Amino acid sequence: MKKKWDLSGRDEDKREYREANKESTKAVAIAKAKELEEVYKELETPEGEKKIYRIAKARDLASKDLTHIRQVKNCDGLVLRDENAVKTRWREYFNTLLNEENPREAVEEREPNQGIVREIERSDVKLAPSSMKNGKATGPDGIPIEAWKSLGEDGVDLLWRMLKRVFEEATRMQ
Repeated sequence: MKKKWDLSGRDEDKREYREANKESTKAVAIAKAKELEEVYKELETPEGEKKIYRIAKARDLASKDLTHIRQVKNCDGLVLRDENAVKTRWREYFNTLLNEENPREAVEEREPNQGIVREIERSDVKLAPSSMKNGKATGPDGIPIEAWKSLGEDGVDLLWRMLKRVFEEATRMQ
């Protein structure tokens, strides 16, 4: 015969757990506050001031992306720990990386494509600035994109006329 579970004590168990949890949380908070108080008192001393600077320096170094590599594996997979050996290995690695020739596929000589090129349409010129982000580097004209955007339809017309003129000149030269 199966034994039925007695669920009457569950509410009492939950209540006891909550009380014990509150007491332990309170005890941890009190202990933490005492410890922090001692740390603050220690930091107010001259030795504590030095400690603050050491902590700040350590945090600053930890935030930098540059780390000193103390060991690296050589070609055979052996770990090198000597500073000169590590530098030599890095020199070898970059020498082979940058100077090694890779196989290339031969490309046939072809006639340049001088077919019909579609003219620049006003809708293209209107769409281009709206898809660009503000605050980026200027183009060859030195005008930031925010200026073109602020000109609205007048700017679109001006830019479109300029681009059409450049396109016409380029097609005449061919």
